[in-house]
Amino acid sequence: MLKKVLLFLLIVTLVLSLIGCGKNAQSSQPLDGQAPSEGNTDKKVTLSVTAAWAEGNSMLFGMDDFAKKVSEKTNGTVEVVWGGGPETIPTYQLVEALRNGIIDIAWTSHTYNVSHVPVMEAMKLTDAEKLRETGGFDFVKELYKEKLNSHYIAATTNGLTYNLYTKSEINKLEDFDGLTIRATPAYQAFVEALGAGVVNTAPGEAYQALERNVIQGYGWPSVGVKDFGWQEVSKYIIQPAFYNVDVCIMMSDKAWNKLSESQQQAIMEAGKEVEAASNEYYVKAIADENDVLKAEGMEELTLAPEVADAYYKLAYEKGWESALKVDHENANKLKELSE
Repeated sequence: MLKKVLLFLLIVTLVLSLIGCGKNAQSSQPLDGQAPSEGNTDKKVTLSVTAAWAEGNSMLFGMDDFAKKVSEKTNGTVEVVWGGGPETIPTYQLVEALRNGIIDIAWTSHTYNVSHVPVMEAMKLTDAEKLRETGGFDFVKELYKEKLNSHYIAATTNGLTYNLYTKSEINKLEDFDGLTIRATPAYQAFVEALGAGVVNTAPGEAYQALERNVIQGYGWPSVGVKDFGWQEVSKYIIQPAFYNVDVCIMMSDKAWNKLSESQQQAIMEAGKEVEAASNEYYVKAIADENDVLKAEGMEELTLAPEVADAYYKLAYEKGWESALKVDHENANKLKELSE
């Protein structure tokens, strides 16, 4: 009798074991019935983004989309979360935090990295799409890896240009003589070459400076003037626009090395897609901004063709001249890859 009971229990145990194995095999399949991807075996990683601008700033275009794409492409194994703006790490200290692996991802500007990689001063003179075609992207990526212990993921403001805006009408380059223009180092050499004086006043102080005629114009990305209300105290949007605003996504080596090869590839793909979307986005955003400015009293002043050619040529001559001065070898290589 005891032998029969033991045999019965053994049979029951085997049946339950087989049922359990069946359930486990079934639950390992995705809901759509496809074979599980390699990404499902990757360990989960959370990466925080520290930005050069406060949360909600227009320079953070594509951040939410980037986070969503990374999550999708890694099957949820990599999560990108907000880590803070300048209140966390001051804008100009981000580069050092990135180099030392203190932060995971920096949403910053190439310009802010020139203390460690001087040639990045020239990135505003390049087009991200062209650099990917010519090998320029890989060239920049290697420079960052070598000199900043970091990985260049993507540009996020490709297509966002700069304009000069003035209180007085400009018909020829000589009309800039005697004007004082609010500028940043990104285009200061160009403004000075036009014959204007330059001040580097903070954006928050520019309205009053324009109102009191302390300055008679300013440079700014082609989107964002209305955020400061400068259309109330200036008159002309000078065309053509010039340069590209050079916001970029960077990742520290320390964070990069936490990822599997498939996760790294997914992040690069997500960045490339956000970069590609930026061109289309900014074409519309710039047009919409100018419509608002014109509706509120500004005029779009397009320079005559020969004047526009000289204006545009001068902008790029001065930009490359400055970059070649700080790092001739790498700037010359970057210039070749940009043409």
